[in-house]
Amino acid sequence: MELRQLLHFLAIAEERHFTRAAAKLHLSQPSLSASIRSLEKELHSTLLIRNSRRVELTEAGRALLPAARRALSAVEEGQAAVDAVQGVLRGSLTIGCIQFLGVVDLPSLLVEYHHRYPGITISVIHDSVDSLMESIGTGELDLAIVDRPLDPRTAHMQALGSETLVLAVASDDPLAKQRKVSLEQLQSRDFVEFRADSSLRVRLDAVYAAEGLQRRICCEIDDIAELVKLVSHGLGIALVPPGPLEDVAGVVGVEIEPAIARDLVLATPADRPESPSAKAFLQLLSSQGNDIYRPNP
Repeated sequence: MELRQLLHFLAIAEERHFTRAAAKLHLSQPSLSASIRSLEKELHSTLLIRNSRRVELTEAGRALLPAARRALSAVEEGQAAVDAVQGVLRGSLTIGCIQFLGVVDLPSLLVEYHHRYPGITISVIHDSVDSLMESIGTGELDLAIVDRPLDPRTAHMQALGSETLVLAVASDDPLAKQRKVSLEQLQSRDFVEFRADSSLRVRLDAVYAAEGLQRRICCEIDDIAELVKLVSHGLGIALVPPGPLEDVAGVVGVEIEPAIARDLVLATPADRPESPSAKAFLQLLSSQGNDIYRPNP
């Protein structure tokens, strides 16, 4: 089994299409097909099934996928480690994060990181907390910035900070004139909610259950910016971090009682040391006032 074969297999697994994978790898499609056939022959297993529209992984292909990712990641880490000894950082950094971070100014961090390490290619992936944590475990992500609740078994956790949720209401809503409202007051109102698999939604469901209250959900959406716009147009109200309300016309944030905290954490792999590119990012994050850099042994 050769590394180039694993690279070819991963490209197809990600693209789910031979033609797109071949273009990504700058190979001819016949050459790519021959490489996969050779890999399958060596493993005595069919890894991929083609149909008229896309490529699917067989059970053997799904089993190979995480190992192939780890193998290629190890090669990249080895090259990056040698570069680091020579005073040159190259390679890649893949960060996963939820849609709105609040207490962490990720754009500013990435700009500074790029200025310091222009040889590193940065990728930022937005997804649900569960998906990001799974990607930490499989090696697809170097680190992730997420909010609680989450499954801590696959990663090390470091607290980044906390913020208090506010009630987002349209500016012409009678609630907008109140300094503070209680959750109990809101049981007759329609709520616009973030996606059901989000940690924010799980957190709110837990708070309502603990208070013995219910809320009426009229709309679910997976983009927090669009959620705030819907609130501004009067579709409903929402419990959100305060940041997304900034500079949005027609919506205001009102204090909630009891207060609901949103905790942001940094997740790094529990089963392997950070790559040089990830260590450099964590050191930069610490230098910006977040005392979280603790290199894995």
